[in-house]
Amino acid sequence: MKPCEPVRKYQTIEPDKGYPAGKNLYYECLVCGDVIPSRPDDDLSCKCRNIMIDVGYGRLKIQDHTKARLFSVEQ
Repeated sequence: MKPCEPVRKYQTIEPDKGYPAGKNLYYECLVCGDVIPSRPDDDLSCKCRNIMIDVGYGRLKIQDHTKARLFSVEQ
Protein backbone atom coordinates (compact mmCIF):
# COMPACT_ATOMS: atom_id res chain seq x y z
CA MET A 1 0.00 0.00 0.00
CA LYS A 2 1.42 3.38 -1.07
CA PRO A 3 1.41 6.12 1.61
CA CYS A 4 -0.57 9.27 0.90
CA GLU A 5 1.46 11.84 -0.99
CA PRO A 6 1.37 15.44 0.27
CA VAL A 7 -1.10 17.67 -1.53
CA ARG A 8 0.31 20.92 -2.91
CA LYS A 9 -1.91 23.98 -2.58
CA TYR A 10 -0.50 26.72 -4.81
CA GLN A 11 -0.68 30.37 -3.76
CA THR A 12 -0.06 33.65 -5.54
CA ILE A 13 3.31 35.32 -5.02
CA GLU A 14 2.84 39.06 -4.45
CA PRO A 15 6.33 40.63 -4.19
CA ASP A 16 4.89 44.01 -3.16
CA LYS A 17 3.46 42.40 -0.02
CA GLY A 18 6.59 40.43 0.86
CA TYR A 19 7.36 36.74 0.64
CA PRO A 20 5.46 34.41 2.95
CA ALA A 21 7.44 31.97 5.06
CA GLY A 22 6.23 29.17 7.27
CA LYS A 23 6.62 25.59 8.36
CA ASN A 24 4.68 24.11 5.43
CA LEU A 25 5.46 26.68 2.71
CA TYR A 26 7.79 25.93 -0.20
CA TYR A 27 9.05 27.77 -3.27
CA GLU A 28 9.29 25.91 -6.57
CA CYS A 29 11.55 27.10 -9.39
CA LEU A 30 10.02 26.56 -12.82
CA VAL A 31 13.44 26.93 -14.48
CA CYS A 32 15.43 24.16 -12.77
CA GLY A 33 12.60 22.34 -10.97
CA ASP A 34 14.06 22.64 -7.46
CA VAL A 35 11.74 22.96 -4.47
CA ILE A 36 13.10 24.74 -1.41
CA PRO A 37 11.53 25.32 2.00
CA SER A 38 10.59 28.89 2.82
CA ARG A 39 12.34 28.61 6.21
CA PRO A 40 15.57 26.63 5.71
CA ASP A 41 18.12 26.19 8.51
CA ASP A 42 20.96 27.55 6.34
CA ASP A 43 21.27 29.80 3.27
CA LEU A 44 19.76 28.04 0.30
CA SER A 45 19.09 28.57 -3.40
CA CYS A 46 17.76 26.55 -6.28
CA LYS A 47 20.32 25.16 -8.77
CA CYS A 48 19.87 28.03 -11.25
CA ARG A 49 19.77 30.68 -8.47
CA ASN A 50 16.39 32.05 -9.52
CA ILE A 51 15.28 31.64 -5.88
CA MET A 52 17.73 32.50 -3.08
CA ILE A 53 17.21 32.60 0.68
CA ASP A 54 19.68 34.37 2.99
CA VAL A 55 18.83 33.12 6.48
CA GLY A 56 21.20 35.48 8.32
CA TYR A 57 19.55 38.58 6.89
CA GLY A 58 16.07 37.05 6.66
CA ARG A 59 15.87 37.72 2.91
CA LEU A 60 14.31 35.84 0.05
CA LYS A 61 15.08 36.94 -3.51
CA ILE A 62 13.41 35.73 -6.68
CA GLN A 63 15.05 36.81 -9.94
CA ASP A 64 12.04 36.06 -12.19
CA HIS A 65 8.68 35.83 -10.42
CA THR A 66 7.01 34.42 -13.53
CA LYS A 67 9.23 31.36 -13.13
CA ALA A 68 8.52 30.65 -9.47
CA ARG A 69 5.59 29.24 -7.53
CA LEU A 70 4.68 29.16 -3.85
CA PHE A 71 2.80 26.26 -2.32
CA SER A 72 1.79 24.86 1.02
CA VAL A 73 1.81 21.16 1.79
CA GLU A 74 -1.08 19.36 3.44
CA GLN A 75 -0.67 15.80 4.65
